[in-house]
Amino acid sequence: MKKYLLLTALTGCVFQASALELKTDFMGSINVNGALTGYILYSNNKTDNKKTRYDVGSAIIQISKPAEPWGFNLMGGAYSLPVVGVGLSKTATYTDLYSALPVAYLELTPVKGLSIKAGRLPTIIGYESAFTYLNNYIQRGLVWNMQPVFHQGVRVSYSTDLLGVTLGVNDGFFTASTAHAKAALEGSIALTPVKDGSIAFNFLIPSKSSRPNNTAAPANKREYNLVASYSIGNLTAAVDALYVEAPADSEAQVPSKAKASGVALHLAYNLKPFKVAGRIEYVKDNSDVGGIDLVGLGDGNKAWTFTLTPSYSKGPLFVRGELSYVAADRPFTSNSKKNQTRLGVEVGFLF
Repeated sequence: MKKYLLLTALTGCVFQASALELKTDFMGSINVNGALTGYILYSNNKTDNKKTRYDVGSAIIQISKPAEPWGFNLMGGAYSLPVVGVGLSKTATYTDLYSALPVAYLELTPVKGLSIKAGRLPTIIGYESAFTYLNNYIQRGLVWNMQPVFHQGVRVSYSTDLLGVTLGVNDGFFTASTAHAKAALEGSIALTPVKDGSIAFNFLIPSKSSRPNNTAAPANKREYNLVASYSIGNLTAAVDALYVEAPADSEAQVPSKAKASGVALHLAYNLKPFKVAGRIEYVKDNSDVGGIDLVGLGDGNKAWTFTLTPSYSKGPLFVRGELSYVAADRPFTSNSKKNQTRLGVEVGFLF
């Protein structure tokens, strides 16, 4: 169960690196690690103003202290959030969405299995990580694109070897404007029925009147998520299924209920120093009176995507390539095409 809870917080670490451990008299052990990576992506049918985008993938430093019984986690720097089929922005633009310090929380574990966290927290929704160097792919999928990324709030979790339960209150889809923030309820029920397998039902229910912001429009999206994973030797398989609905509300700028859904299958085969990861997904955005696009390819569009990411790592250094393909029912590119192919490379090192 501890393995699952870590997965939902910062999912799917791709490469192994040795963290620096500092011993202090006052706070005990403090861990310091991070990543510096760069990437390039080429699109045959562009969805922004450039066919080729190159930038910093991750320039992140993490400082943390295990909760024994109290601890903290700080992750800061610059980071990119590329998504298949969606227009690519500068790393600085992505970073500005959630600030240069997107993760910053205190944690208390008063008794074994009980965790209380408060601050800026990574979401419990979904399978993929916000940080590229912790993800199996350079680009996230369209299912990930519908999900929240970070929250500001309080989260309480209790776990045993078999069961894990999480409840929390946060600001829904992260907003820097606390004057307009409305409370959202989050939760998770997770089971680890076998040693190398887990399944969890996660949800986020924001206020019906949550106003749109820079990270989400609309921001009153209710999310219901099922994540399951299983490992056999070097092979890991996972499913990430999501249903989203935004209820009609004038303050939330949703004139009529909007709905969308998607499912992603993830496969990864790790044969060190090589690793191959693949993702296949299908997404559907239901048409609505307000013309609201919940997926990112236009209101009422449907699409399937395929991503293949082979990688090689040696010590702290790594390199990986990526091929992604998106096929939709309706045109979504700048030149009115229904498909897009991207080729990418990312290099960097972890410490």
